[in-house]
Amino acid sequence: MSRIIVLFIAVSFISTVNSFAQTGKKTDVSAKKNQTTGFYGKRFTLQLGAGINHNTILKLGSYQERKLRTNAYYSNYRNQIKGDQFNYNFYGSLGIVLKERTALSLDFNYYMGNSFLQNIGRKNLYDEFGYLYATVGGYDARVKYNTIRIMPRIEIGSRGSNMPTGLVNILGLGVELSKLKSGNYKAITAYESLSYYNYESDSVSISNQNLKFVDEFAINLTLMYGLEYRVAISKNIAWNFGGYAHINIPVQAAISDFFGTFDFSGSNNDEEQKIQLSKYRFQNLFSVRTGLVIML
Repeated sequence: MSRIIVLFIAVSFISTVNSFAQTGKKTDVSAKKNQTTGFYGKRFTLQLGAGINHNTILKLGSYQERKLRTNAYYSNYRNQIKGDQFNYNFYGSLGIVLKERTALSLDFNYYMGNSFLQNIGRKNLYDEFGYLYATVGGYDARVKYNTIRIMPRIEIGSRGSNMPTGLVNILGLGVELSKLKSGNYKAITAYESLSYYNYESDSVSISNQNLKFVDEFAINLTLMYGLEYRVAISKNIAWNFGGYAHINIPVQAAISDFFGTFDFSGSNNDEEQKIQLSKYRFQNLFSVRTGLVIML
């Protein structure tokens, strides 16, 4: 009887050892399999960072900016507002790695910029028969605005990269919501008469004005291609450097026309300013940013 008990214990011990050995092999295989997708098996990402650019970039892509900067009066105006020549943005992004070189992400961007708008506050006055009898002149000024952008993105790694690290191509389609900020600004007036604006006039002046804008968003659709280089610092953190080319399609004019909120006679200046801002965003063709990539 004692021999049978000893034999049973021995068989049980051998069986248990063999089971642990098989479990260890399966764990190793699973770990290796998990590491084939994502950097060290990290499939989820959180990006946080910021960007900065000078309006000189807009000078390259904006006809309006290039035209205004050749004007002596505008040059004098720019010398007084040097602090407003920079644009900033903060961003956050959530992503998931699908394959070794493919990922999806949802990008959130908060942009603080400034735009040179014309005829701010201008009004055309009509009599009861619909005839224009007077025009109240407006101002030209560089004013601040904020933009919120939400963009789903497809991320494709270059050959040899292991997502989310390495050299990554970015394709995105998103929506931008931009809003002008009311406040005190230096503004240009250059009217020879109530209806004729001329920078060469002797009446040109630069003064502080309290400019007010409607509390509504101008809308753009954004198509973007970007190139990001993500350098791994550790198994969980990488540093991202990115450059982007984008087309901010100014759909605000079409929206205003469809809903009948824009009057081409010039009687709705608030809507005119929203359309100007939307078109200005269309001229913002390039951006750069940098930040951390947290791999989870």
